[in-house]
Amino acid sequence: MRSLVVLPEDRPCAPCEPSLPPARPKGYCRPLPPARRKPKSVLWRRIKWALLGAAVIGLSGGGGYAWFRTDLPAQARLAVQDFVGDAGATVDMRLGEVNLQGRVHAPLEALAAAVGVERGDPMLALDLDAIRRNVEAIGWVKQATVWRQLPDTLHIEIVEREAFARWQIDGRVYLIDAQGKVLEEGDRPDFHHLFLLVGAGASDKAHDLLSMLQTEPNLAGRVVNAIRIRSRRWDIEFDNGTVARLPEENPEQAWLRLIELERQYGLLRRDIKAVDLRLEDRLTVQLNPEAESPVPQVAPGKKPAGKRT
Repeated sequence: MRSLVVLPEDRPCAPCEPSLPPARPKGYCRPLPPARRKPKSVLWRRIKWALLGAAVIGLSGGGGYAWFRTDLPAQARLAVQDFVGDAGATVDMRLGEVNLQGRVHAPLEALAAAVGVERGDPMLALDLDAIRRNVEAIGWVKQATVWRQLPDTLHIEIVEREAFARWQIDGRVYLIDAQGKVLEEGDRPDFHHLFLLVGAGASDKAHDLLSMLQTEPNLAGRVVNAIRIRSRRWDIEFDNGTVARLPEENPEQAWLRLIELERQYGLLRRDIKAVDLRLEDRLTVQLNPEAESPVPQVAPGKKPAGKRT
């Protein structure tokens, strides 16, 4: 009886001839290549791109008109704020603390009014840009940075301007910086060491005056008042009461001239009421009315002239 297991050596050997591809069935036809589509004309392509560009311009113009000429942006912003605020209130993220940094001279009352928030306001509904703009509108504040720290803290960091001088006009005194920016109204005692600018237009020229005076810091430290005359020129008053009258044109040259006179002759250490430097070719000195008459000096070997008998 033949076994069901066929050993390898019992299998018939496959023909060693190369295998041929199967014969094609009767009626077989090679498929034709796909027909090429006839290219469209250049004119049609230009018309299509022109129509597409017109549609894009029309949509952009309409969207821009709706954005800039209507209240759509404001409505969208308010809707987003309402949604975000409601979401923040839902998860109980409400304002609990305002952390203020960098304040030295800015009034707390003005800062509180500018921030305009209350404890319990939804944190996510706070308009940080509006708060920053309001804080920077305060005279003392040069720059403000506002950010929130969830869940309940609002941080405000400010950089204050530096007081430069006091400005008196129409009977009122203001504190200003070197650019003439009004910091606050009032003559605070802790700023009495700053010299006083007097007259209309004095605050606008404060920076130029500072640059001129700083060419000689020792002499600038003795300046107590700078009076703007008819919004055209300066009268500089020193700590001994002497007034230097500077010209309208090229006051820097007159200031350098005064510096040289002080170095050579100690002009400002004398009992002088005013020094007029408005003319380049001459110097006019006005003595103090209470000054004593100078004692005449007699040369050695000579006697003072007297009456003849």
